[in-house]
Amino acid sequence: MSDLTCFYEAQLVLWQDVKQRFNDLQHIRIRSLGKLKAQFNPSRMISTGAKIDRFIIEKRPCFLCAVNRPKEQIVKSFNSHFDILINPFPILPKHFTIPSIRHEPQQIKNSFIEMLLFVEEYAEEIVFYNGPFCGASAPDHLHFQAVPKMILPVYENWKALAKTSEEVIFREDAKVLYVNDYVCPLIAITGLNINSIVFLFNKIYKELPLPEGNVEPMMNVISWKEKDLFVTLIFPRLKHRPDCYYGKYTEQCLVSPGAIDMGGLIILPRREDFETITPLQATSILKEVTLTSEDVEKVLSQLKK
Repeated sequence: MSDLTCFYEAQLVLWQDVKQRFNDLQHIRIRSLGKLKAQFNPSRMISTGAKIDRFIIEKRPCFLCAVNRPKEQIVKSFNSHFDILINPFPILPKHFTIPSIRHEPQQIKNSFIEMLLFVEEYAEEIVFYNGPFCGASAPDHLHFQAVPKMILPVYENWKALAKTSEEVIFREDAKVLYVNDYVCPLIAITGLNINSIVFLFNKIYKELPLPEGNVEPMMNVISWKEKDLFVTLIFPRLKHRPDCYYGKYTEQCLVSPGAIDMGGLIILPRREDFETITPLQATSILKEVTLTSEDVEKVLSQLKK
């Protein structure tokens, strides 16, 4: 048993409400949507429906700061700059949140390396990042999340996706790929050397469009390590939420995509949405909130210069 699993088990002994939520995941319903999946998860209603405008964020206590955490919550330190916590409202088994020990904005550029260091230490996990207005319910506090790698569709299908991807930049120990056979435009970095991967990530970061008023380009990021190879997926975002989120009556589908959704597991807190969503609708939602393929190709063409 890994030390991360030991930490997880120790936390559940101390926090019975959260233990019950993790136990409930064993009975959660999942539907196949072609290349995607849907999960019915009522406990995620708080996160899916979260209002994250500046006024509300400034008024509420930050739930990731140590001083505001529940007394039952225990901590495992990571790399001296981050805490590992059990996520009290899990999407998947062994769902962790990894907040910075400091209250600092959700920005990935200077902390992306921490994601790679995490999966280097905990190779059984996928680590992911939700940017502000891209699924993060705490955009005022830097954090990542981690879940077991085997459940995410984009991970399950990665070997096939990699085979059909276009090589954009090639270095001796890392490369950038345009993944053109996924349901939405996707940029990947694969490599053996962490510093080379960070270098390529920063080049992509620099070329992604920066919306007016935003602190960084809109994106979701997923990373894992398979044997010696690091894989990072960058989902360049266009919108926070799809139009159907704001629809009326039967036209509404309450989905607010984060990295897990972009990775192929659509989280739906309402039963009616889970039972009626179609593969076409799920694909359309992910495409709607992602940069168009034309815009992604423009970003990649800049990388080649």
